[in-house]
Amino acid sequence: MKVLLACGGGMSSSILAENLVAEAKRQGNENFSMEATGTEEVSLKMQQEKWDALLLAPQVSFRKEFLQKEADANDIPLIPIEGILYTPMGIPDLYKLIQDKVQK
Repeated sequence: MKVLLACGGGMSSSILAENLVAEAKRQGNENFSMEATGTEEVSLKMQQEKWDALLLAPQVSFRKEFLQKEADANDIPLIPIEGILYTPMGIPDLYKLIQDKVQK
């Protein structure tokens, strides 16, 4: 599974991505990859590669409408991340949410 995280381009998103990949491996999923990118780069990333889901970091939730159009155009789910899941303690629940949304 390949997931794109739309964020403000900051350090916290990169850490979240690393932790989610580690959680996937802990759960036996070696095929989970994730990349964090700024919201302004999402369109280009969508053209360059195939993604299974688009995550929306809480700090850029104001871009939801724009990113929903990108997700719809690529037939993938847009998954807004609630603040509580955007923490180290929320990683297992966020990973489960991603799995559930992609497997629908």
